[in-house]
Amino acid sequence: MSKYSLLLTCLLAFLPLTLSGQGNRLRFFEESDILKPFVSEIRSNVIKTEFAFINKLDDNYYLTDYNRRPFIETHLGVDIPVLYYVDNLKNLKFSLNGEIGNILLIDMFEENTAPVINTDYFFGLRAGAVKYIENRWIKNIGIKIIPVFHESTHIGDEFALHGFSKIPDFKRINISYEAWEIAAVLNDPDTIRTNLFSVKAGIQGLWNRSKGYYGTDTLETKGVIVPAGKKNMEYHIQFNIQRTEGALCSDSWMQVLSMEIRNRIKFSYDNVIPEQRTWNYNIYFGYDHISKSRDRNIGFYLRYYSGIIPNGQFRNTDGYRYVALGIVYH
Repeated sequence: MSKYSLLLTCLLAFLPLTLSGQGNRLRFFEESDILKPFVSEIRSNVIKTEFAFINKLDDNYYLTDYNRRPFIETHLGVDIPVLYYVDNLKNLKFSLNGEIGNILLIDMFEENTAPVINTDYFFGLRAGAVKYIENRWIKNIGIKIIPVFHESTHIGDEFALHGFSKIPDFKRINISYEAWEIAAVLNDPDTIRTNLFSVKAGIQGLWNRSKGYYGTDTLETKGVIVPAGKKNMEYHIQFNIQRTEGALCSDSWMQVLSMEIRNRIKFSYDNVIPEQRTWNYNIYFGYDHISKSRDRNIGFYLRYYSGIIPNGQFRNTDGYRYVALGIVYH
């Protein structure tokens, strides 16, 4: 079976949900509320702006005083609704969406050129279903399938130009790959605005294992042959706690603690250094201002990240610490 046939099979697996029953509602190009990313999800189309302090960067960065000033990281994205189906009799919802996102890390407060460090781009297709349950603790269960998404990354021009001209062993690595992802969800927040504990766990794999996550051109590595990656699977578990009842929260200010723990690959661009699997932690704590007149809300968060650098070709560097204050629109 070709990979394209497998993609089609994954999507068609949901179609029996829509074939029968009264009280059903099928809409095209209508936004749904189900299976939205948690705020801690490392790759998502949630819109964010963060003012961050970092402890290290790739050794090829030409400035050494970067840990004395804040960096800016922006996340831009859009959800593209394709199909939304609601079965009120079976307490079931299904959605099919496209998603596009971009993450930019910039040394904004550097005095000369405010160089861009890295930009990540990704887009893909997401399908999912949520079944609602009459239970005090379990509100729903769901599954999310991303049959295919593409990611590519690019370091900034100042970074690349300085590296090629000044650093003898500088390499530009072209992170570019297609992957799939499957995740199971317990207590998807959907439109629930009461106290709720949610869990999501999933796996990600490459469509083309032989190609790996990145490729190289000897013109961009100064003639050095960079070994291809061998590992391809990633695993993650996410926790999301929201509170609108109790101390330090209200119906208008929802308290959120969100954490992603991801086991991913620390890349190696050197034959003598093996790839490694590493645990990476991304934690958000803050408040969403819940507006009854709008579908989207503004949140204010403190973020802490620990692990390999999650940006572009710098995913070969561990021991990274990132602390930020952020504004989230979702």
